[in-house]
Amino acid sequence: MSRSITVSVDRSTGANRQARELVTLQAPDDAAGRAMAVVGVLSETVAVAQFTDGGSAVGTYQLAGSLPAGAIVLYSRIGPVTGFAGDTSATMTIGDGSDVDRYMTGTPSVFTTAAVGVECGVPSGTKLLTADNRPTLTITSNADFTSVVSNGSGVVTVSIFYIPPAPT
Repeated sequence: MSRSITVSVDRSTGANRQARELVTLQAPDDAAGRAMAVVGVLSETVAVAQFTDGGSAVGTYQLAGSLPAGAIVLYSRIGPVTGFAGDTSATMTIGDGSDVDRYMTGTPSVFTTAAVGVECGVPSGTKLLTADNRPTLTITSNADFTSVVSNGSGVVTVSIFYIPPAPT
């Protein structure tokens, strides 16, 4: 006899939409007493026009989906990226609304098209989430943020990988 666990998973359905679905995983009896490895992913595709201009060199966007309380964030990536052709200095960070780069290390360029994507590294802040969080993307340039959106064709998919909280 096998044992099953149902987890909630967020997935991108394209065109800046996200769907939450339940996935049931099966484990054989010999797995009893051990936890099954499950990795969740929060993924969203965002166009440059969706960012809010901060009135200087910064633009922000808060993801529609959220990371659940009790999750442990593993790493993040961006991509595919269709380059934000308006400003060669445009870089992005992924944060929690108070720590601009909590969910990553580095500042990957969103100017350069990256069909496969760019690894953003491990979290620079605390990995355990004590509350649900809707991550915030921040794009910073060396000039006014309007130069980043002057082309308007930039699109980036952001994915944050995490271990979901244990089912109760």
